[in-house]
Amino acid sequence: MTRWLRWLALSLPAAVLLGASSPAIAQRTPRFLFPALAIAGGALLVLSAIRAARDLRRGARRPSVGLAVTAVATLLFAVLPFARFVYMMAPGAGGTPRILTGFGDWRGAEGYPLLDPHRGIDVKGRVGTDVLAAADGRVTVARDRQDLCGLIVVVVHDPHDYRTIYCHLATITVQVGESVARGQRIGALGTSGQRAWPGYEHVHLELQRGADPKDLHDPIPRIVGCFDATARYPADRLALTYPVPC
Repeated sequence: MTRWLRWLALSLPAAVLLGASSPAIAQRTPRFLFPALAIAGGALLVLSAIRAARDLRRGARRPSVGLAVTAVATLLFAVLPFARFVYMMAPGAGGTPRILTGFGDWRGAEGYPLLDPHRGIDVKGRVGTDVLAAADGRVTVARDRQDLCGLIVVVVHDPHDYRTIYCHLATITVQVGESVARGQRIGALGTSGQRAWPGYEHVHLELQRGADPKDLHDPIPRIVGCFDATARYPADRLALTYPVPC
């Protein structure tokens, strides 16, 4: 019974990761399905880990590879997602948008492990919220990429040789070649591409230098705060504002 429980508990998070990594699957299933599977899988993992620890304490079982896998899976698919949920529910500091996933993180917005380090930051917001240009620039991409990014807008910031990339939009309100001003609405926040779970909706923001998609930089050190139409921003360097209203 314990072995069956363990393999069932491991299969549910695996199904969640598979579905979340495929936009074709994520966009064709109800939004509550994967969160429900994740909760069930996490609960089963915790139950399996508790039973295994009790058996070990009683001397009824010896440590094994299966038990080690269960312990690691419980940490990755139960403990860390629960910690991310607690973090998400806590009030933000200073009224600034909450960053669900930072640059280089190995966990996604929902707290599950990523196969590669995160390329940008995930800024939390409600579906339909305006997505704002983080600095003055020129639109070079505005389309549906039909991949994990979904509806994407790319803005080049001359003469700084940087570009900002915005993913998971619901709608796009700018066109290629259009000049945009800092704080201008470029679209609406959505769940296109790698579909966010309810409550974890966000806009993915990347900062890229030049045209090399591998030359990525952390946007956070360049973010100077929320957009303020009355503020004066530096012209000698690239300063970014949050891509959602505060």
